[in-house]
Order: sequence, then C-alpha cells, then structure tokens
Amino acid sequence: MAVLSDDANGAGARLTLVGRDQAPLAVRALFPAGEDPSNITRALAGSPDTLALLAPLLGHAMNPTTVDLATKEVVVLRVSALNRCDYCVPTHEVAARRAGLPDEAVAALAGPGRAEAGLTEAQRALARFCDQVVSRCGAVDDAALAEMRAHFEEHEIVELTVLAGLITMLNYVAGLGRLPLDPRTVAAR
Repeated sequence: MAVLSDDANGAGARLTLVGRDQAPLAVRALFPAGEDPSNITRALAGSPDTLALLAPLLGHAMNPTTVDLATKEVVVLRVSALNRCDYCVPTHEVAARRAGLPDEAVAALAGPGRAEAGLTEAQRALARFCDQVVSRCGAVDDAALAEMRAHFEEHEIVELTVLAGLITMLNYVAGLGRLPLDPRTVAAR
C-alpha cells in the first residue's frame, strides 16, 4: 500500500492513506463508489480488521439517532478543538455548518475559550460537559451532570459521552498520522 503523492492524497502524512484499489476486500465496501473516502477512513483502512470493527460503531455514532446531527456536531467539534486536532476541527467546522449550527456557534466551539456564542442553552451545557469530559478523562462534576439532565435524557447523555470518547480516539489517529485535510473540506472552507 503506497501513500499517494500529492498533498490532497497524503503527502506529509505519517500513516499510509489507502486508496480504493488497495483497500482489502473486507473494507472496500466502506469506500464509496465514485468518490474518495475521508483521509481518516483511508488511514484506518491500513488496519482493516480495526476499520471493519469500528465502521458500524462510527456509523451509528455519527448519524442521527434520538440525538440530532447538530447536537452531535457540538460534541465532535468541541472535543476535537479541546484535543487540538488539526484534521478534525476544520473538517467538523464544515460538518457543523451543514448540520445547521450558525457560524458564531461553530467559531465558539472550535476556539480555545469557553464555548457560548451562538449556542442554545442545551448546546452550551453540552459544550461545558465536553470541556470536563476531555479535561478530566471522562469525569464530570455533579453540577455539569445536573445541567445535562435538564436538557437531555440519560440515554442521550450516555450516547454523547461515548461519542466524545470515539472522537478522541479519531483525534489521536488523525494527530499521529498528521492527516492532510480532505479536498472536500478544503473546498468547503
């Protein structure tokens, strides 16, 4: 498996970005026909057993459930910003806007300070919750949990916490791999 030569396809990446033609059969179905998969998918395809295991979980975590996409993007963008993921932050700034978050909210979530501007009360509570989840390795104080319970059902809190952990894992892979931004992200910025 070879890293492709131009920046959009992996120059500078420290992990191999697997192309569709090089993808093992076990994960080739995860490469959409007619379009390039994300660089995170391409990096994970270098470990096909891992990608095959993660794909259904990530698919569930990243798509709407009883928790809508905008709410999930609050978690993804805030956690990625807190973890300083150079790949995930710009990628999810675009995704958050597509999910309906206003520019002001996207900027607040992606920034280093407290995320407040442009967010609903529930989204502010969720951003503060993410701040504690990341900075305290999953532990949150009673006040943050009570604030979350005012806006979310317990099963949603569990789902959002799992999402924060999954995103942290992807932030680590993207950071380790120094993944370049996907061409679609670059074009949409």
